[in-house]
Amino acid sequence: MSTALSREVVCSFKPSKIFRPHKENTKITTLDFDDTGNYLLSSGEDESLQLFDSRAGKHNKTLYSKKYGVHLAKFTHNSMNCVYVSTKENDTLRYLSLHDNHYIRYFKGHKKRVIDLQMSPSDDQMISSSLDGTVRVWDIRSSICHGLLSIPSPAWIAFDPAGVVFAVACEQTAEILLYDLRNYDSEPFGVFKIDALRPPNSVPWSKVEFSNDGKHILISTRGTAHYLLDAFSGDLVMRFSAHNYAPVSSERKYTSSGDTCFSPDGRFVFSGSDDKKLYIYDTQSPVRDGYQRPIAALDTNNTVPSNVLFNPRSMMLASADKEIIFWLPDQAIAERNIK
Repeated sequence: MSTALSREVVCSFKPSKIFRPHKENTKITTLDFDDTGNYLLSSGEDESLQLFDSRAGKHNKTLYSKKYGVHLAKFTHNSMNCVYVSTKENDTLRYLSLHDNHYIRYFKGHKKRVIDLQMSPSDDQMISSSLDGTVRVWDIRSSICHGLLSIPSPAWIAFDPAGVVFAVACEQTAEILLYDLRNYDSEPFGVFKIDALRPPNSVPWSKVEFSNDGKHILISTRGTAHYLLDAFSGDLVMRFSAHNYAPVSSERKYTSSGDTCFSPDGRFVFSGSDDKKLYIYDTQSPVRDGYQRPIAALDTNNTVPSNVLFNPRSMMLASADKEIIFWLPDQAIAERNIK
């Protein structure tokens, strides 16, 4: 038996555990769950990696990358291994064993800061996007770059749930390019033009993500709205706009891994906001004037949820800025929704 992810359940989420393992006042730049949902990994501007047992609600260990810095730390399909981006000396990607803090492999090629890194959900391939104007395709079993695309930067990247297609969201041209991972050296098989984000409506983008049912693509921005697209046609389905953002400051050196996410069933969208709220949207609710209104605004312990991520295997949400919060639904409500 499991708890159904209903409106009642998601609106009842509240902080369950709060962790402050990073250095005081450190900005946390990345959150990532492993495939099993048993572990959570964070990285921060204090050049540390923090590993958590998300099932037990415990902090497991701290690892440092003082020589190279660390950003965009992502689990591989082995829960004790990760890849991450260097922030010092060079722009190399590093493949690390969390078990013994030993480097397994390096991935060299990018000439400027890497702003996005994604593991394939189905195999050992990964893609990276850099301000050098390239998107690179890798296999973590080899240090050789397997593919290179020249894309105007900044560009954001995402795999579809099957790991067969990847999307490159190009902010400059307001387009999403769809590539077949088996033929990435060919032209994109699909190009979605996002008219709502073309000049004079251009705003900084921050993330692109497929829903787990493969039906939708979410474009997150630092503007007044996030955009939900039909993943097959590219049509704009709805906008989410309750959140608000302060002007981008120099306080944060690196963009976060994303302050929006889908629920595992693809129905709900969670969005952090600079007003220290976590907004929840139901994509099945009626849309008025092209905009979706939030069904809830959760208080976030007086912190800005600049990283937001739903556990892929259990009824749990994580958010972070200078502290990490584990969110769980109200127990009585969760029990009423057991199926």
